[in-house]
Amino acid sequence: MANLPDFMTDPNAVLNDKEHEWRYKRVPDYKKVNEAYEEEKTVTHEEGSLGWLVSNLVKNWEKEMSYKLRPDQIRTINAEKYRFSVNGMEWHNVEDMLKIGTYNALIGDTELYKASESDFSDSHKLFKRALRTFSWEVLEVYSGPPTVAFKWRHWGTMVGDLKVNLGNGEKLEAEATNEVVDTFGVTVAKVNEKFEIEQLETFYDPSDLLRKMAKKRKGGNKDEATTGNTSKCPFAATAPTQ
Repeated sequence: MANLPDFMTDPNAVLNDKEHEWRYKRVPDYKKVNEAYEEEKTVTHEEGSLGWLVSNLVKNWEKEMSYKLRPDQIRTINAEKYRFSVNGMEWHNVEDMLKIGTYNALIGDTELYKASESDFSDSHKLFKRALRTFSWEVLEVYSGPPTVAFKWRHWGTMVGDLKVNLGNGEKLEAEATNEVVDTFGVTVAKVNEKFEIEQLETFYDPSDLLRKMAKKRKGGNKDEATTGNTSKCPFAATAPTQ
């Protein structure tokens, strides 16, 4: 592992980049998130294993994409080639993700969430207020570099109320459930010889987590948010309602 970059062997490597330009003019604090991850994760990857390496890479990517301001200082990607898409939809570049934020980029506009009505700050506040922490783990890795395919889980305990601006004066509000809510997906990443990410394709149901968070929905039937197919999958229009 001597030839591997630090972001492949240390999940917090990029937090040492003190000289880089960070959002809010400071290096983010991941202490609580890291503690929750160690206590609540369902899979433990052996040090040096492919799962361990992929987990470290993605955790550092998330920190950089969420909190660094300059593409040329994001070490986990090749900024010139980097692009991402969700559920086979349009491709976006690094500037797009830095502008709107990782949550907005990955969720988009759905029946229960409107990325177009939310900026970076709004989206992060929404989940930080509703969830104690928002942890992420690699469950399985199906292939190694240069094309890395893996299944993941994103979860947190809902300790605060949910408040989402849906636009046109409409809001989704739900009471805290004090239960663990999670969502699952598959990502296919292409990396270069330096293990820098050049392409990300993620496939999942972007409304899954919000449906679970809206379990105790205010101002309507508590089961209202669990109906309908709100996936961004291009085949959703012809898929039967779940």
